[in-house]
Amino acid sequence: MTRQAASTRASAFARSPLPFLAVVFSSVLLVAAPAFAESDPSVPSGTTHAGDIVALGKRIEVAGITSGSVVAVGGMVVVTGRVQGNLILLGGNATIAGSGRVDGDLLAVGGGVIFRSGASESTSVGGRVRTVEALEAAYLSELRTAPVEATAFSPLLLSFRLLLLLAWLVAGLLLLRLSPRPLVRAADAAQGHLGFLGALGATAVLSGALLSAFFLSVLPARAALVLVAAVLAALLAGKIFGLAALFLLIGRRIARGAGRGSPFFGDPAALALGLLSLGTFSLAPVAGVVLWSLASLAAIGLALDAMAPRGLAGASRTRADALAA
Repeated sequence: MTRQAASTRASAFARSPLPFLAVVFSSVLLVAAPAFAESDPSVPSGTTHAGDIVALGKRIEVAGITSGSVVAVGGMVVVTGRVQGNLILLGGNATIAGSGRVDGDLLAVGGGVIFRSGASESTSVGGRVRTVEALEAAYLSELRTAPVEATAFSPLLLSFRLLLLLAWLVAGLLLLRLSPRPLVRAADAAQGHLGFLGALGATAVLSGALLSAFFLSVLPARAALVLVAAVLAALLAGKIFGLAALFLLIGRRIARGAGRGSPFFGDPAALALGLLSLGTFSLAPVAGVVLWSLASLAAIGLALDAMAPRGLAGASRTRADALAA
């Protein structure tokens, strides 16, 4: 890389408003979100609460009746009364006891539900019960085990990871087929700047989490969940694009000596090599999960930067246009 090109990229860093705006946005949400959460979300026995209840990191005791849904983010819910809407747990747990009842659906993501004192899933929940915790528990169990102490082998977990890596390969090749130029520019822009992109990605994830908490605090439960799903979808789309660019970057470095006619020549082969390299390391206990997490943050940051006209990818595009001229 020439000194002039390095100077161009450095100036792109200085001019880009993305890091500053992301930090400001995160700070505003961090201050604003808790202010909209209910100070005392519990419903005492003999009382009725109109509307939804949303609490962030708090304990909710529903001994009376609530006419809406109950959404707990990172908290605990105890139902001995009646929830006429849905019960939604995001990183929280719930206990339904005695004559406690949920008329709607019960959804637990990253948490669990306990039925006791005569309560049961069939008699205490009018709708469907959905819990997403088994896979998370498997990953948390693996994170608590050092590589040298790993004695148990889970074929199911390994098969699931290999299936995910295959899905990443298919997604990357599709992106390379449908929009090769943006992907190639992003791969070129990421070279030498993964630390910055990782920090930008971490800021984006934090902003997404705080924005989701803000939605859950101020909006009705159903509308909030739709917006939270949109935020998660945007982060996932950015991760898919950014990881494909990182795979391409890593694969190009591995196959840089491959000549025309070699099976390792060309961007599709480079993308597959990059995925194989990073994916193999990601299968290692503890270190692999950390490496994949850091790569995911850098990928989200790279996708965010690629959307900015003055970001790294924008500077790469301007430089390429100047050389073509």
